[in-house]
Amino acid sequence: MRFVFVFICSVLIFNICLPAQNGKLVTVKAGTKVLDYFPVQERYRYPEFVPGQVFFKNGVVNSARFNYNILFGEIEFIQSRDTLSIVKKKDIRLITVAQDTFIYDNCYLEVISGGQVKVGLKQYVQLKDVLKKGAFGTTARSVSIDSYKSMNAGGVSYDLIPDEEIVLQKTREYYLATISGGFVQFSKKNAIQLFPQRADNIKSYLKSNKIKFDSRDDLLRFADYLRNP
Repeated sequence: MRFVFVFICSVLIFNICLPAQNGKLVTVKAGTKVLDYFPVQERYRYPEFVPGQVFFKNGVVNSARFNYNILFGEIEFIQSRDTLSIVKKKDIRLITVAQDTFIYDNCYLEVISGGQVKVGLKQYVQLKDVLKKGAFGTTARSVSIDSYKSMNAGGVSYDLIPDEEIVLQKTREYYLATISGGFVQFSKKNAIQLFPQRADNIKSYLKSNKIKFDSRDDLLRFADYLRNP
């Protein structure tokens, strides 16, 4: 049976265009554990689990020690000696971890800039390629990466062992939201769709300022511009 690639995150996006801020390519050998290629300090957003709170839409607030697992795209918490993830994600209003705020909008986003125009950061591990060994020790793509599936399997993914060589990369994506809607990926097209009445001004700003949509600083400056008509 062909190996089914598993991540806790309910939807894993296979996007070939990667920002310059992304991490190095990681080749996972067939028959080895994915987890072994991502040390704890690279796997988590924080060096240790830190105090925080989860605020649910029904008004319930729970406190615990939290961390964001970049490898699986999950906010995890400590209960007794167990490491758990939140099951009812769509019931979450927001989560505070240390001084940071996370929201769940189809995936976990760290809010790096707030106000009327919010900027969210998504960090995750992306499947870049699936390889197989060919004749004379050569390596070739064995299957389109789009044919690989993702599924929600809880902690099972911690024991993930591929039966083919795969290439992974830590990835950062930036998202944009207004107070009237959810988050969309930060791009020129989406910015204009959110502010159609300012389309000409936005085009002029982007032309003059040469915004890079993989640059955190550039996008934060662009968000400031969008907040001020």
